[in-house]
Amino acid sequence: MIQTVTRESYDVIVVGGGIAGVSAAVTAARQGASVFLIEKSINLGGLATNGLISWYEPLCDGLGKQMLYGMAEELLQLAIRYSFDNLPETWGGSNPMEGRYATMFSPTVFSLALDKLVVDSGVKLRLDTYATYPVMEQNHCTGVICESINGREFFGAKVVIDATGDASICHRAGIPTELGENYMTYITHMTELKQTDACKNRQWLNVGSDMFGNGHPADMPKLYGDSADAQTEHLLYGKAAMLDRVSKKPRQNYDIMTLPFVAQYRTIRRIVGAEDFCAVDGEVCADSIGACGDFRPKHKGKHYTVPYGALYHGDFDNILACGRIISAPQGDGWEVARVIPVCALTGEAAGKAAAYCVKTNQTVNRITYQQIP
Repeated sequence: MIQTVTRESYDVIVVGGGIAGVSAAVTAARQGASVFLIEKSINLGGLATNGLISWYEPLCDGLGKQMLYGMAEELLQLAIRYSFDNLPETWGGSNPMEGRYATMFSPTVFSLALDKLVVDSGVKLRLDTYATYPVMEQNHCTGVICESINGREFFGAKVVIDATGDASICHRAGIPTELGENYMTYITHMTELKQTDACKNRQWLNVGSDMFGNGHPADMPKLYGDSADAQTEHLLYGKAAMLDRVSKKPRQNYDIMTLPFVAQYRTIRRIVGAEDFCAVDGEVCADSIGACGDFRPKHKGKHYTVPYGALYHGDFDNILACGRIISAPQGDGWEVARVIPVCALTGEAAGKAAAYCVKTNQTVNRITYQQIP
């Protein structure tokens, strides 16, 4: 029988060190909570860094109005603090061309900067550790069981935030969830060896688009990423297709800079929460955590508000969700919720709500976001 060792307890445990998880952990720590951030890989940043999806989508509405501030803006600035950008000069960047408040960035350098941000914020960080199961007493989570080189450990928490990207903690806790559909994507970063301008000559290679047509044609097959076998099949298929593609290039002229370290699914699983975020233009929800625009060019000028109820299920008193797993149905809601700036927004809101509940001895499903100072 495998022994589970009980370790220390925290005010807030955040599972998942992607953009949403980092935002949640840093925000909760800044509010005075003791915070433990658990990340299964050895790098922070999730899809933005390990997944090489290194475009920081717009903070604006496409018509010149900034929509997102707070952690979303702080992390964009951090992403380009130590390396290149193509942020337009009108938004404070180096690119003389007009454009949206968005930028490319180095995923490797950004990951290093995220380490510093998290540690400097006073968050207890554990890398290379897999949070396997929440420990439940009916609908209350007492903490999380983890597996690592240390063996099996239990960490207690007053509030748990699921920022996993696949809602595994919420799902295993018994919160209703729904699966999402994904296109075949396997992106690497390539550079021509004779080139030196990292931003201009760094290229995305996406074998998914190449194999099935530019963009996402109607007949492109959909994939699910809710099992280890499915993720392995996806990754092996993508790697084999990428090798076939690059084998046709002159081998002395190019290099693949790095391969992704996670499967590049965007919508694996999401919670069914107290309220859905459906991305309805102009709709104002009563208990909003903030507003956002739409990164898609055809949706410029649209304004959405995100309800606090999308971050929790009403029957569970101390579990919050953030990032691309919030209660946002397939379609416009999930499409908007899954990108970096909105993940930062929902992560910041989850961290703020968690710290407030700990401080005031309240539950996440019985407060309104408007109560929080």
